[in-house]
Amino acid sequence: MFKRAFTLAEVLITLGIIGVVSAMTLPTLMNKTQNKELHAQFQKVYSELNQVAMKFKVDEEIAAPEYCRRYGKTKFIERISKYFKNVKIVDDTYYGSKDEEGNALSTKYTIHTMNGTAQRIPLCDMDGFRAEIGGRIFSFNDTPNAGENGPNICVDINGQKGPNKYGYDFFIFIFTTDGFVIPIGQEHKNNPTYVAGGDNNALNFWNPPEYCTASRNTQGWQAACSYWALKNEHPLFDGKDYWNDFLNEPKN
Repeated sequence: MFKRAFTLAEVLITLGIIGVVSAMTLPTLMNKTQNKELHAQFQKVYSELNQVAMKFKVDEEIAAPEYCRRYGKTKFIERISKYFKNVKIVDDTYYGSKDEEGNALSTKYTIHTMNGTAQRIPLCDMDGFRAEIGGRIFSFNDTPNAGENGPNICVDINGQKGPNKYGYDFFIFIFTTDGFVIPIGQEHKNNPTYVAGGDNNALNFWNPPEYCTASRNTQGWQAACSYWALKNEHPLFDGKDYWNDFLNEPKN
């Protein structure tokens, strides 16, 4: 019996179609895989930060905000760093750092807004940037006022590995007066007084949930993405999630 074989042209056409389909679907699959990994890293960081905050309160008999206010942010950062493994300063740049000629310095690794705009100094800009054994990078903001939550802690959940963007792998949390850590954007009776999202120098900036806007060039407008990332909900549309739907949308 005669059996018909594929011609070379048919094989090439089939391979071409497979190549086109792969080129169309592979980036989406890669993004989903990366987003899934980042989601898991985010959840781990959030859990560990709360464990640290609770243990700190037990050990010191006061919560992190009161300790920071009473003894100052430098001593607080030194003390809280003891709860992480092998912490070391990877960048001593802070807000107001200048070179020998008086020029403002930028951090050695660059953080971007969601649409790719580079930022000279992240919102948590006090006393430099510290890395722990897992490679994650921590930085802190100002000392809180009496009775208020604080300080803020920014975490690059995968270290200097990309994309180094707010809302992707760079998130902001805050220590609470009752001994926990919550994401910026979450309501709490002792949250600091609200200030404009674009004011990067404000003492204990606070941003409501709507400050997760992907198209803005100002980092304050993405400070509350931590809130939506924790809930895994889209900041604008019901029925959509954060780690796939929102992060895969165009950001310009």
